[in-house]
Amino acid sequence: MKKLEKTKHCCGQMTRYLEDPRINVHYCPKFREYSTYLINSPAKQCYFYCPWCGKKLPESLRDEYFKILREEYKMNDIRSPKIPDELKTDKWWKKRGL
Repeated sequence: MKKLEKTKHCCGQMTRYLEDPRINVHYCPKFREYSTYLINSPAKQCYFYCPWCGKKLPESLRDEYFKILREEYKMNDIRSPKIPDELKTDKWWKKRGL
């Protein structure tokens, strides 16, 4: 019997491709967002389902992040040096159970 591979993401292939710098697949822990950057552009395309196993990916928390930044911290500038450390990583949404 084949031993199941434990992964940090939805499947082993997603985990492998995210760890391979040659592959244009990215995960942003701060926003819990999977994406691909478009060629010759700063734009990106977010994934809603895994391209390899088809599993629905967790929803992006980008909108919730900015809502918290505005409402709890009274800030609008994501580049501000005053953004609290907890909002610079995935700690903010894990702490809130999102």
